[in-house]
Amino acid sequence: MLKEKAGQYYFVQDKSCAEAILLAANEAYHLGMTEEATKLFAGFRTGMGMGGTCGALSGAIGVLSSKYGTREDLKTICADFVAAFEQKLALGTTECAPLAAKYKTEGKRCRDAVELTAEALEEFIDKLEGKAPAEGCTLRPEDIKRVKGMGFLQHKGTNLFNARVITRNGRITTEEASVIAEAARLYGDGHMMMTTRLTIEVSGIAYHDIDAFCAHLAKAGLSVGGTGSKVRPVVSCKATTCQYGLYDAYALSDEIHTRFYQGYRGVSLPHKFKIATGGCPNNCVKPTLNDLGIVGARVPQYHIEDCRSCKKCQLEEACPIHAAKKNADGKLEIDAELCNHCGRCIGKCPFHCNDEGVDGYKVYVGGRWGKKIAHGQMLHKIFMDQNEVLDTVEKAILLFRSAGESGERFADTINRIGFANAEKILLSDELLQKKAEILGLDVVGGATC
Repeated sequence: MLKEKAGQYYFVQDKSCAEAILLAANEAYHLGMTEEATKLFAGFRTGMGMGGTCGALSGAIGVLSSKYGTREDLKTICADFVAAFEQKLALGTTECAPLAAKYKTEGKRCRDAVELTAEALEEFIDKLEGKAPAEGCTLRPEDIKRVKGMGFLQHKGTNLFNARVITRNGRITTEEASVIAEAARLYGDGHMMMTTRLTIEVSGIAYHDIDAFCAHLAKAGLSVGGTGSKVRPVVSCKATTCQYGLYDAYALSDEIHTRFYQGYRGVSLPHKFKIATGGCPNNCVKPTLNDLGIVGARVPQYHIEDCRSCKKCQLEEACPIHAAKKNADGKLEIDAELCNHCGRCIGKCPFHCNDEGVDGYKVYVGGRWGKKIAHGQMLHKIFMDQNEVLDTVEKAILLFRSAGESGERFADTINRIGFANAEKILLSDELLQKKAEILGLDVVGGATC
């Protein structure tokens, strides 16, 4: 790929040999160079105008300096590439004059030499980063398993891995973003992507660079994770910026992240355990499809005696699920079973029969998506206190650890022991009283990713 790009820049766009290598690598490896910056190498053409060091080689050294400039072994890297260059161009020299004598033609100029240099550079970088396809995977299964538990997932058949960098439920600072981007450039293939659990996945990290990658992230207090039979990173909606948000879902998710993702980091479970916090019943982050989901609720405090039987009821108009309807007498009634406590009807009555609502939280347990989909079941209680919600999260984790069987999801555990039984346990303090005992159990996890 680099060979073709360099040839295009050199021959079609009429760039110098050094610029062609830089521009091609800048595009392929996401070096972040501006076109103005690459012009710094324009003067290296024709061996700096005097048949000295090959301009294409100078451009390649510029690429290596940009990509690995902070590494202590940069000097060795450059020396090794010079040797690879001499071998690839088969003359044992770095001088422009003898290379031009062999490769330069009237029709193509030094295109062959530029493309061979680009090919040598790509092969060298691939080998340096453990990407050479001919080598395949040379790692032991136990090594792959070890780093998988850390948060590194293998590219099948290679010594390369994707790292899941943990965020605070999708939020990072600009400084942290810069550190992640730099780590991706230095140790990965220059690409980053968001996962569904709001971690940032960096791809193309060679096994031998994993420790250096982690050390680089640690500069900004960042770490990898999000794999294994444990509490997974929490996801949250941005309820404070949404017109329908009923509470600060992010603040709650941040508390859950600290208390249960970080606090339970070393606790093995029968399988992965996913948690989501949603600000309202719109369920944008699918709380009911997580092992445990929290949904904001605003319970209307409707006073039927104040209803004036308006011909066009504003509450009825406001209800998105038609739980508010007029009865045969023209009085508005709210179907308690159908109402999802979105709160949109509150304050809509011009005669103040529904001005107030009580804010709370609904907790759903046993949701999952994937090969088998299960919608979480709501505990029959509107929680009014956030600390009680947090205790319920902990009780759910403890229930899964104590009652779950290796390899089964929380939904399976609840189905096996019965929802009514699970709910009774979760609404009592029995599990918290046995916390030390439960955390002392020997639990073997069954998650495969």
